Amino acid sequence: MRRRQTIHPCPNQTRLVVACVLAILLSGCSKSLPTDPMSGTDPMPATGPVAAKPAASANATTTSQWTWQQLASQWVNKGEAATVSGGRYKIQFVRGSLGQGATIVILQRDPSITDVVIGPSGMALSKASTLTINYAGSSVASAPDYLKLYRLNESTGAWEAVAGTNDLGAQTFTAKVSVLCRYALTPGDPTKAGW
Repeated sequence: MRRRQTIHPCPNQTRLVVACVLAILLSGCSKSLPTDPMSGTDPMPATGPVAAKPAASANATTTSQWTWQQLASQWVNKGEAATVSGGRYKIQFVRGSLGQGATIVILQRDPSITDVVIGPSGMALSKASTLTINYAGSSVASAPDYLKLYRLNESTGAWEAVAGTNDLGAQTFTAKVSVLCRYALTPGDPTKAGW
């Protein structure tokens, strides 16, 4: 009678298999799956889409107190003319406007309002570029005659008016901008609106 011999895997191989299985199982135990888009409150990472919600603190005049959804992310080379579009927003760079290559991102905190971050925030442009906001279907579309574009100065926390042109027929507001940052199209002061 022939005796069957059972082959047992060595303990190191067993440990390796168990460790791999645990790593796979535990990677899905966080708030989101590892394959989900990255989330956070900093609006400037090129890979940071998140749902919109205000932070717990009372002062909502800084960009970092909101969470943002990424609409576009595109590399633009130094000196290159390019257009980056996302959602209701479009920025057109003229040749020579970027002093260095950068990943240009467009972020919004709520699709129904006209509040956007064009980043990397704080980047000065060598030549003014054209920002176009299509406000059709937004919460400000009911008061088009009173719309003004504001830019948030992150260092002072103040909203500053930006000159632009409102095309009532096309429901678009166009302005020349010289810095990438947060912009809000609104009929009144964004600070009074809680932005």
